[in-house]
Amino acid sequence: MRTFASFVALLALALLLAAALTYPAWLLVGTVSVEPVHRVMNRLAMLLALVGLVVLTRRLGLSNRSALGYGLPRAEFLRQLGLGWISGIALMLPLVALLLTLEVRQIKPGLDGDLLPLVLQGLLSGLVVAFIEETFFRGILFTAIDRTASALAAVVAPSVLYAALHFLGGRLRVPPEQVSWEHGFQVLSRLFERYAQPLAFVDSFLALVTLGILLALVRLRTGAIAACIGLHAAGVCAIFVLRDTTTVNGEAKLASIVGTYDGVIGWAAFAWFAAIVAVFAWSQNQLSGSSSSRDS
Repeated sequence: MRTFASFVALLALALLLAAALTYPAWLLVGTVSVEPVHRVMNRLAMLLALVGLVVLTRRLGLSNRSALGYGLPRAEFLRQLGLGWISGIALMLPLVALLLTLEVRQIKPGLDGDLLPLVLQGLLSGLVVAFIEETFFRGILFTAIDRTASALAAVVAPSVLYAALHFLGGRLRVPPEQVSWEHGFQVLSRLFERYAQPLAFVDSFLALVTLGILLALVRLRTGAIAACIGLHAAGVCAIFVLRDTTTVNGEAKLASIVGTYDGVIGWAAFAWFAAIVAVFAWSQNQLSGSSSSRDS
């Protein structure tokens, strides 16, 4: 797991450097527009992490298409991506239907008009998020751990990190005339403020870990991240549309099943994703067993 630790250390170093450089970066950005200091720090950390990621992947020999998860021919990659997206929507529909049936989420009053622009926005947002996150978690990180540790570690470790990063905070509102060098470190100190009360988001955390495991199993099965991107993009799109067209009904008897993270990913999502992972793993074992019987 030394390789995994190297990637975690890279992310930590990017955050530290970003905190130290936030003030001059904020001043530079201020020549174009006035942005909250936490947003400048977050974007700077992403940029530094990206630069470090490029260097690290080259040193580890992970900068080729196969290691990144893009080793399939273009036509097959697009086919798997499309199938993944369709499958992702099909897998999200029962969860959405459950939340609406139980009135945990309710249609917003006065909702009307054309939903197509909203769906297209969700589709675009989903694809962008999925390409970025899957390239890192199920592409680079999966390959690195699979080569140096085991397939099991490659499935579990990136999934835990994937979930953990969703709960970083760090928002800080400071009047522009008061921003100084120390505020980058103040943003850094607030990044993990949610972890002071881990039980408040344990349901969402477990749901995201399970989702990460499902995506990693798909990566393991297909040998690429095309289907992972499709599945991930579909999930983001479905949640995007659901959150814009419905609201959480706090008075519902089972309101707690959606948690407090985003009003969708909670205990219900965890149970559903876990069931999908169990069925997928069982089906793959059945296929492996049938293949072994034929070979013998």
